[in-house]
Amino acid sequence: MSAEPTIEQPVESLRDLALEEAALDLLAARVAAARKDVRARTQQALDAAAARDGVERIAAILPSGEQVATISLRRGETGPVVVDEEALARWLRQTWPDQEWTETRVVRTVKPWRLAELVAEMTAAGAPKVADKVTGEVHDVPGIVWKPTRARTHALTWRKGGKDATANAWRSGALAGQFAAITAGGAP
Repeated sequence: MSAEPTIEQPVESLRDLALEEAALDLLAARVAAARKDVRARTQQALDAAAARDGVERIAAILPSGEQVATISLRRGETGPVVVDEEALARWLRQTWPDQEWTETRVVRTVKPWRLAELVAEMTAAGAPKVADKVTGEVHDVPGIVWKPTRARTHALTWRKGGKDATANAWRSGALAGQFAAITAGGAP
């Protein structure tokens, strides 16, 4: 029996792997910083364009003219936010003493399920006010302010084939200007 010669596979150098990992770590940090910066600048520009011209979306178009993605403005939301639960609990107890809005502990708190109902009612009303279902009297609710609950933002939606087209444009150098800051010297 003759033994067949074994073909050795080249083993990756540990030093090569260490360098690749270090380089990718640096690239990831720079990409993350660049992405955060461009998202902030895009949001600012979209907000200005929406206020000025009503623009709510913009196409991402390669230098070749191919549209690869769409960036759309997402509206923020505002709603009731409890800022002083103790004041709210006192008011609820005084306004509707026979209802089970609150429970007594060392500190009076609002029952979470009742608070959810109250917040839903204020959200539907569009203000930190509630109407008494029996008397119809409208109450300003203490301990609640109306403020943003979710920031206005934007979303990127890729078109079919857009990622591949963008990757090809990157490899060909067509996006060199967009990526120059990432590969330039200096801290990420």
